[in-house]
Amino acid sequence: MIENLPREFTIKQLQRFNFGNIEANDDELLFASVCETSAIIEFINGSKNIVLGEKGTGKTALFRLIKEEKLKFNPKNGFLNIIIPIEDNFQYKNIKGKILNYISTNSEDENFKYQVVWELFIFHKITQRLEKDGITIPPSITKGINLAKKVFNNNSIDDFIKTKKTFGIKLYDTPTLILPDLYFTTEPIVADENKKEISIEKLEIDLDFYKQEINKYLLEKQLNLILIIDRLDEFVSKTSQQAQLEMLEALIVVEREYSKYSNIDIKIFLRDDLFKQLSFEGIGYDKVISKKVDLKWTPEKIREFIAKRICSNYISLFKLETIKISVDQETLEIDTSIDTHHYITPNIWTRAWRKIIKKLYPLHYNQKFPRKVNLNDNLNKQIILSIFPKYVDYKNEEGKIIEVDIFDYLSENFNLGTGNSIPRLILIFLQKTLSVANNYYIENFDQTAIIQNEQKCFELFKKGFFEEAYSDFKTEIYINFAKLNPEFESKIMIFKEKIGNRFSFKAKDVKVLLNIKDDNELYHFCEYLLHIGFLKRTNSTSAIDDMKFELPLLFRNTITKK
Repeated sequence: MIENLPREFTIKQLQRFNFGNIEANDDELLFASVCETSAIIEFINGSKNIVLGEKGTGKTALFRLIKEEKLKFNPKNGFLNIIIPIEDNFQYKNIKGKILNYISTNSEDENFKYQVVWELFIFHKITQRLEKDGITIPPSITKGINLAKKVFNNNSIDDFIKTKKTFGIKLYDTPTLILPDLYFTTEPIVADENKKEISIEKLEIDLDFYKQEINKYLLEKQLNLILIIDRLDEFVSKTSQQAQLEMLEALIVVEREYSKYSNIDIKIFLRDDLFKQLSFEGIGYDKVISKKVDLKWTPEKIREFIAKRICSNYISLFKLETIKISVDQETLEIDTSIDTHHYITPNIWTRAWRKIIKKLYPLHYNQKFPRKVNLNDNLNKQIILSIFPKYVDYKNEEGKIIEVDIFDYLSENFNLGTGNSIPRLILIFLQKTLSVANNYYIENFDQTAIIQNEQKCFELFKKGFFEEAYSDFKTEIYINFAKLNPEFESKIMIFKEKIGNRFSFKAKDVKVLLNIKDDNELYHFCEYLLHIGFLKRTNSTSAIDDMKFELPLLFRNTITKK
């Protein structure tokens, strides 16, 4: 139990309680409640360059923690790390329409053109940062910086096509990969079709040479450059989805090309469902997956996520320096031998003998009888139960109110289509529960301070609050997910109305419900619902009509009793 909390928790203090913001860039509790999952630790160690995760799993939060240096990569070779955050809002349709139409090369591979766009953009970001640091830079690199400035009017990919230039670019001239020098001309965006450009600026950029020079410079100065790239994976309309995928495939290729430079790394944050749609024919899937890490949240880590935010509030509201928690050692120990194949409940003499072994030979005992649960999870559960009840009310799919263990409740009711727990959804629900609690105490003004019970817990949240909060949560989440893309909003809302209480169906059922005529339209709609986690796939057939899906719990309609 928590030992150093005050005896009372006032209603005014509850009104100041805050679980944080769902947007990572606005979350005031983010820095105080960092949860280092195994995936995050692996990524920070530096060997992985691609972070994959569903919407709401914390990719942008991780990006911000690294950007603000609250989490730091292990320094390669003991060198100082310089972080270059890139979070431009990439407009795939514009890139497709404006750039590729004006690139002329003897290579027929469109993906190569996208690679050139990324190479130019990343090179510009690197040179921008080197110049910003104000360190004396060799003339060879300074020349490259000046050329990059001429290519880009500002900081974004789109900007470099707004004035007419002819580029000569040399890339990937290696013993294993030799591509021709690329020459292309960008055309201006001109409102008046009769307006003519008078001058064309010619630029020759040997990117291979400049990247080698930059890497030499970094070695000499004992520096590592790490570029972190986010906001790549907002779902786009079907008219530009292919361009999005081609751009992302090209970026993966560029990331691999940079791996030959010892002191420059590119780290990419990407939605896992988009990653699965990419083609790796050119570079090999096995080489790519060895560099990826998946952001997944176990129930234990979700509990840590909640507990740390509760602790942040305790420290702030009660002016505490730390939280003191006592643990009953007996609750952490398993009651069977690890060398026994089948579990057998020990008799009274065996239990007595173990107590003697534990007292006389504690190290031997700890090896033979390991802990039942991990210590951190035990502490996190105690923190959660200091304000939440052990059992909560839940309206099941038949419309019946049942009592559910709170830890089972948190583990099962906030998962998207893949079955993984999603911190963002947990956070939205906690805010709803807090709102229900505050409304309750406002309406019942005769209730004053909440007094600790015998277990030193505040019964702030009654078990009945959860049914109301979850009902509001489900309604809001459904609307939020429907509005993620205007192209599909009306279809999703009609789908909710027509699906009724069913939660398992085939794609052809969706086709009938929404009166979709075209199979391509049906496929794109179903792919989008999978993309946002609204559906989960339950079979692997390639025939669109026979594809089977299920709705996660939070998107299922509940029977309403008359």
